[in-house]
Amino acid sequence: MKKAFLTAFLVIIGMSFHILVAQSSKLSYPTATKYATVLYAIDVNTKEGKINNLAGHSVVKGTGQFNWKHEMDTEGEYEVILSYSVRKEGINVSVTSENNTISDAIGITKGVFDGGKEWYNFNCERKLLAGKLLLNKGSNSIALKVNAPDQTFETVINTIELVPVSKKRNAIKDIVKAKNARPEMDWFSSMKYGVMLHWTSLTAPTAGPLKPYEQAVNDFNVPDFVNMIEKTGADYIIFTGCWAETYIPAPLEKWEKEYPGHTTKRDLISEISDALKEKNIKFFLYLSTHVYAKYNKVDTKEFERLNYELVSEIGARYKEKIAGYWFDGWYQSYQKHPRFDFKQFYKVSKIGNPNRLLALNSWLYPIVSEWQDYWAAEIYTPGISPDNAIVNSGPGKGLQFQSLIALQGDWVHTPLNTKVHPNRLSPEEMIKYISSCEGKGPVTINIEIYQDGTIGEESLGNMKKLKQQLKK
Repeated sequence: MKKAFLTAFLVIIGMSFHILVAQSSKLSYPTATKYATVLYAIDVNTKEGKINNLAGHSVVKGTGQFNWKHEMDTEGEYEVILSYSVRKEGINVSVTSENNTISDAIGITKGVFDGGKEWYNFNCERKLLAGKLLLNKGSNSIALKVNAPDQTFETVINTIELVPVSKKRNAIKDIVKAKNARPEMDWFSSMKYGVMLHWTSLTAPTAGPLKPYEQAVNDFNVPDFVNMIEKTGADYIIFTGCWAETYIPAPLEKWEKEYPGHTTKRDLISEISDALKEKNIKFFLYLSTHVYAKYNKVDTKEFERLNYELVSEIGARYKEKIAGYWFDGWYQSYQKHPRFDFKQFYKVSKIGNPNRLLALNSWLYPIVSEWQDYWAAEIYTPGISPDNAIVNSGPGKGLQFQSLIALQGDWVHTPLNTKVHPNRLSPEEMIKYISSCEGKGPVTINIEIYQDGTIGEESLGNMKKLKQQLKK
């Protein structure tokens, strides 16, 4: 009897897994996998046509071609995933190796970016191209050609990803495991809005010279700061640990060993989190991965060590005090370290609090890994509201929705003896956007802050209007 029950149980588990794998295969790789070889449009051997590089992507005007020389570990068939953005129909692409060519049409990409005139306002998506590319073990010549009807067409190309067909099953298993590892997030998706504050070693005072970092930390008035946050109506804050420099407002031993003189005796993270808890406001921590982990100065082994050791210490120290992380710099870090172990980093991010949420910011580009919980969504300007709590198109596809916008013209206030930028978003614009996202996920509003922990009067006045309207 027990044997029959066990057999039936294993059959059910196996069937469930195969169904899940089959469903996941329809996702057409919403994210990069550790089995992919990624070729970047901005990092080619040669290119043909009118092509302009911007940040982590290239813009092709009309027809153009990218040519790579690349060493492959495995001979055989490869699936090709294109990361791109277009706003018009009629564009075809072809990918050619020394053995064959595959071709496919690419359609208009969709997402929460509203497609405005700014160069950074576009929706980038992944598409699994039709056919299989045959590659050799060792050196390969690979070309991506963009065929446009005329020179008025613009195509954004981020990457092509080459996944060996022999590894597809493993790739899908990894995606399924990542999705199943995520904690319950209804509490997060039900929130209306929060605020992000770049209080850093370079944040300027209201007037006068910049204080040394430790003095600024010692002078920080936590009760006044938390009372101000309460007036904004924020459900949570995202507060900077480290930003452009490796300073962090906490007495962390491993951080101090790695970056002597860049920690503080006062534990500002703990004090702010504790004070916010009294107001029922969650504390999220912002960290610049590419800064503290020296992404462009170390090999992958050292990059992993820095991430694991420094983040482990933070998690173990603060436990439930940190409800979530917002890690910056991941489109750059992934390009430099494509074999980074995201699964292990996900485990590290949960140390001290298994329900802590994780976001890896890849800015305009598709998410770098399924091993995260919510979309970092640095969209800057209110865009198109989502259809669902789980993003179903664009760069954040597959993750819990969250949107990060900027109230003023910059993220950080650094010029000395100047006021923060005037607000570029009206309360009415923010209220409309936040209301359109309600129930899908929160909107985070970045507010420029002074070194003394205060924000501008105009900023606070506008946030009070949000609270009055949205927190009735």
